[in-house]
Amino acid sequence: MDVLHHTPLAVEGVEVLRQALRFAFESGDAGGLLELVVEEGKLAPSEFDPDTFSDGLFLRELLSEAFPIVIDEQRFQPSLGHLERVLTHPPIDARDVALRQGVLRELESNAELRGSVERVYLSLRRLRTLLDERAMLPDETVRRKIDVLTTLKTFLDESAALANSTSALRRIVELGESVRGSGVVQRLEQILDFESNLATVEVRLVLAADGKIRDFELLRAKENTLNPHVRSAWSRFFTRLRAWIRGYRYGENEVLLKVIDEVFEDLEDLVLPCFRLVGQLEVYLAALGFRTVARQQGLQTCLAEMSSDKPAAMKRLFNPLLFLQRVPPVPCDLAPKHPDGLVLVTGPNSGGKTRLLQAIGIAQLLGQGGFYVPAASARLVPAPGMFLSLIETGRADQSEGRLGTELRRVRRLFETLRPGALVILDELCSGTNPGEGIAIFELVLSLLPRARPQVFLTTHFLDAARALEQDALVERLEFLQVELDGETPTYQFVPGVAPTSLASQVASRLGVTREELEKLLDARLTPEE
Repeated sequence: MDVLHHTPLAVEGVEVLRQALRFAFESGDAGGLLELVVEEGKLAPSEFDPDTFSDGLFLRELLSEAFPIVIDEQRFQPSLGHLERVLTHPPIDARDVALRQGVLRELESNAELRGSVERVYLSLRRLRTLLDERAMLPDETVRRKIDVLTTLKTFLDESAALANSTSALRRIVELGESVRGSGVVQRLEQILDFESNLATVEVRLVLAADGKIRDFELLRAKENTLNPHVRSAWSRFFTRLRAWIRGYRYGENEVLLKVIDEVFEDLEDLVLPCFRLVGQLEVYLAALGFRTVARQQGLQTCLAEMSSDKPAAMKRLFNPLLFLQRVPPVPCDLAPKHPDGLVLVTGPNSGGKTRLLQAIGIAQLLGQGGFYVPAASARLVPAPGMFLSLIETGRADQSEGRLGTELRRVRRLFETLRPGALVILDELCSGTNPGEGIAIFELVLSLLPRARPQVFLTTHFLDAARALEQDALVERLEFLQVELDGETPTYQFVPGVAPTSLASQVASRLGVTREELEKLLDARLTPEE
């Protein structure tokens, strides 16, 4: 069972999983192995290496906050490790992307179908809880096993409600149909009916005015003889007598458990795919949750168009990481001229440059994975990998100075760079003196076009940027600057190079002016009375 990939991927270690499943059915605890099936489930090949971009995107925090699964106003915690693995490994096969987009389009347009998927997910989640999250007590063996079978029956019933699906969700229906065709479902229904409908009892109660029972009379009791598992009292008596004569000792629960175990064994091929399926449904429900969170903030999301021939273009792009800070994102438009160009972004600190870079990286991961992009509309260029590096701060174990650290960052870029990759760099070479920094900055910009990547880069080297703008020494180089309303950033971006970084305005806002600093000194130097 696979609803994430066009060509379903086989489950690895089936026999080990089968043994874990049998142990879980007997004990209620598989040691977390069934959860591990989700966490480490096989994914389609991807050219993305999370080590080259994940540090600056805070993906685990983003998924935890902005990708909720909410069903009937109740929030469920998805497997964040699995969500992060899926998000950071966009598939190479474009058919996988199309399949995922098809599922999401169907779910967003069909509320009834979405409700059915949510109920399927809840039944699978309960199944995992029964089998792998709480050890079974000795006196609850029959009850727990009956609960497992009841949950499996619920899953089969709910999956049948997906029969009208035209997307990959149809595969869930086909799994249920394959089980129904084997005849085991009839035996499953008989056992559940036996357990819940052993007999019908009619009684007469006499209630007093105070609500207390004054009289109780049993009118009629009738066993459910239509169920083949229900035998008459005389039949049960003679069966146990014959067994006693032959030296056998057993209770009715032991017989029932044997029948239950046989039915569950026949259902194993249905149960085994369910654990991976619960993780895959979480991916879709979490993606829909992200769409809902954005809409609650007045923001739009979309499924991206992927095009290798046209440049990327996004309208009302926003950075969902701002949800973590409870800051309303301000959307902006982005439309480079070349699918493999270099976009140099300049402007003041706190003007939104770094947030723009993060938004571009998140949009690329989500769009290339087949999920909702944080934009009203988006066309993206498929990339064979991404290198994202935001400005690095010093660490206690850092062996190099600021220049050495920056040079290591540049070298790592060229060590991992693949032709056509997406490169996102924040404040290149800003950690050293301008003379040396500008030389390295220009060197990097002159070499990057050889790999024809998509590049988005911020800098405060405004003189160097203006020189590049005038001389056109670097091919396919474009310039964006933070738009200002007077001296206040609007968090929009327009063509050109920023005339200033507004350092004095930032210093004033943070209280770093001559007047403010002199007041601090005077307060420190004035003797206390």
